[in-house]
Parts: sequence; C-alpha cells; structure tokens
Amino acid sequence: MEHKFCQSCGMPLTTDNKGTNADGSRNEDYCIIASGPQTPRVGGVIMIKSDNRALVDSIIAQDPFNINGIADYRIVEFTPTMFVESSLSDILK
Repeated sequence: MEHKFCQSCGMPLTTDNKGTNADGSRNEDYCIIASGPQTPRVGGVIMIKSDNRALVDSIIAQDPFNINGIADYRIVEFTPTMFVESSLSDILK
C-alpha cells in the first residue's frame, strides 16, 4: 500500500487528515491538523497546515458554515515555537 504525505508539512496523510476538494477528491497540498467547537460554544477552530493562502481561502469557501452564512472567519497565521512533544515540531513547522 502506497503512503501519501502532505506536500506542506510531510505528515502522512490519512482519510482523517487529508484535505478534501469540493468534488470530494482528496487533496495532498494541505492537511487538517485539528478542528472542533470552542468552549463555550461560541464558534470553532480549524487548524490547517498549508503553504498556500489561496488554497486556505478556497477551503473556507467550501465550509458548510460559510456556505450557509452562519459563520464569520478570521484566518490567523502563526509560527509554532514550543511543542509538548518533539515529533509535533516536524508536523507543524
């Protein structure tokens, strides 16, 4: 079985973290690191690893909350410098 890796971070891609295109096909140019609701439930967070801002914008454009006009988005770019585990450094940098 051939393993595929994120073109941005090198992380092995699985059906859980590989990006999805609008047509349902899988995209190897980004990976979703984590996502979920905020606490209290006033919004949510999607953590995406990608070197392509236009691609991130297109991901947001495809999000059901965006399509249905029930969410506003603020994209925050950051460079992580501290990690709870050293293996995360390879994934997030």
